[in-house]
Amino acid sequence: MSSFLSPEDVTVILQEVGKGNKKAIDQLFPLVYNELQKGAHYLRQQFFNLDTFNTTAIVHEAYLKLMHAGTSNLENRSHFFHVASMAMRQILINASLRKRAIKRGENPQKVDLESIDNKLEMSDQTAEDLLLLNDALKKLEIQDERQAQIVECRFFGGMSIEETAIALNISPSTVKRSWNLAKAWLYVELSEQ
Repeated sequence: MSSFLSPEDVTVILQEVGKGNKKAIDQLFPLVYNELQKGAHYLRQQFFNLDTFNTTAIVHEAYLKLMHAGTSNLENRSHFFHVASMAMRQILINASLRKRAIKRGENPQKVDLESIDNKLEMSDQTAEDLLLLNDALKKLEIQDERQAQIVECRFFGGMSIEETAIALNISPSTVKRSWNLAKAWLYVELSEQ
């Protein structure tokens, strides 16, 4: 995010976007771009170091997804980044599902040459790992929705403990505790698979 704007400034712009102010939409993207890029880059570097998927493509696709879905219900900057984390998760999972379908010789929906899929050059192993993680997260959502949301923010959005706490309206200590529990649960769940 731009250093001269506070989180409150982004919140005000989000409120204007929610009211349909077209100029505010043009102001929003440059303000959130760097943080979205940071989250996507963190994800690639920390967890999928061997893959070369285009973080810019993920950021643009996530932003377009958010704008298409509408931003009238986004409360503040932290909530925006939480929703962006969910969008990035869905983009990566959809790309993984299409990669799996192609590998199995299935004919997934027609792929445009300029689509996000062609810019997400992930290995077969990464695609499978993402799908396993997604299945585990779905199970975790049933058991403890907040822990699953914390994983989404931290893992897919690259959000800090404090950012996650603000986005989910909980204390940082709750985020730390739940994050550790969720990681342990996911480790066991993924080990069994």
